[in-house]
Amino acid sequence: MKNLVVLSAIALGASCLTGCLTTQEPTCNSTSFAPIVSAIGPRTVGVNQPAVFAVGYTLGSSCGTLGSVVAVPNGNTVQVGVSGTYSGCACNTTTTVSQTTYEFKATTAGTYRIQFLTGNNTFITDTVVVN
Repeated sequence: MKNLVVLSAIALGASCLTGCLTTQEPTCNSTSFAPIVSAIGPRTVGVNQPAVFAVGYTLGSSCGTLGSVVAVPNGNTVQVGVSGTYSGCACNTTTTVSQTTYEFKATTAGTYRIQFLTGNNTFITDTVVVN
């Protein structure tokens, strides 16, 4: 009986050792929208002329980098978000404001609302008149 207990303990230890050696560390990679804290751009532009906005955003983490600027048009309204890419498990919280640009160009005259995503369904809204 003692031999059975000892063999069982050895087998359990060997299986744990094999399992422990093949376990990988977590990768801690993600992508999410970063809050936009400021958006400054022109109030009027011509048709087919770019309206360039200076956009300030906070990634909130030392492991974050700018992924992309995403724009979703819906009629005369465009919703703009900044996508952050986060890589790493041991990250410090940050409040640093980083800068990027967003370029809006309309092919027809009219009044357009540009909504910059600041949080869960909240926006900084700007209006651009295209002549």
